[in-house]
Amino acid sequence: MIDLLLVLLNLILACSLFSWKRQICEITRQIGEEDRKLRISLSNKYIENLADTINEKNDLEQKTKIQMIQEKEQLQQSIANISHDIRTPLTSIQGYLVLLKSCERKEEQEHYLSIIQAKADYLTELLQIFYDLSLIDREAYILEVEKLDINRIVTDCLIDKYNELKERTPIIKTENAPVWITGNTVVCKRIIENLITNTIRYANDYIEIVIDANGIFTVKNTTSELKNIDVGMLFQKFYTVDTSRSNGNAGLGLYIVRELLDKIEGGIKGIQYKNNVLTISVYFKLYH
Repeated sequence: MIDLLLVLLNLILACSLFSWKRQICEITRQIGEEDRKLRISLSNKYIENLADTINEKNDLEQKTKIQMIQEKEQLQQSIANISHDIRTPLTSIQGYLVLLKSCERKEEQEHYLSIIQAKADYLTELLQIFYDLSLIDREAYILEVEKLDINRIVTDCLIDKYNELKERTPIIKTENAPVWITGNTVVCKRIIENLITNTIRYANDYIEIVIDANGIFTVKNTTSELKNIDVGMLFQKFYTVDTSRSNGNAGLGLYIVRELLDKIEGGIKGIQYKNNVLTISVYFKLYH
């Protein structure tokens, strides 16, 4: 009787081993087929766990491949955008230099020189933006923060932009007392400047600029250029409403705003486009 039981046990064990071997061979075969999940029919938790682990690994590899492809495409697009943005003012400068050499009237020469100077200034600003971008994208980029009066920084930036703003007669609201935040002077100035510059660039007529006691900075302007546009995309890298990129906008100003705010524990409070009015609000971390 015992011998018979041993024979039966050996037979069952042999069948089980054979089934497991067949299942492992099937798993091996399936592993060789790309983009296919492992499917097993054997009720064995160890082999099921093995299959699940392999499936998870395959899923991770697929996601990594897709991410690498997307990052490669984004890099190629970024290089194309940067090349276009730098080449455009350079080409313009070269063209006006040719005209300058061929003209004899002093008034005309001065006109061409003023255009060349403006293009050179824009190119310098553009290179500074790309330099800022290279720093921001570095994980090791660390800022020193301190107690700052953001109300004072906003006021200084408005004074700097006076000549550009005075033609629009903007509504400006600032605080009569300091608004203390935790930040970095250079970074906060860049954030405010970029937001004001963006407002001036796209405003039709109405502009409103506000800083309140809670450290919230808001810019509003009327514009008709954002119809059928997802305003949430405005803070994406290299995104610009003008897809031809002919308006001198590199599509980096608002992206840099978002990234710099993150460095000083600030952020985007809200962005809205309603009745042809674009409203962007950001917040700074109050100093306690």
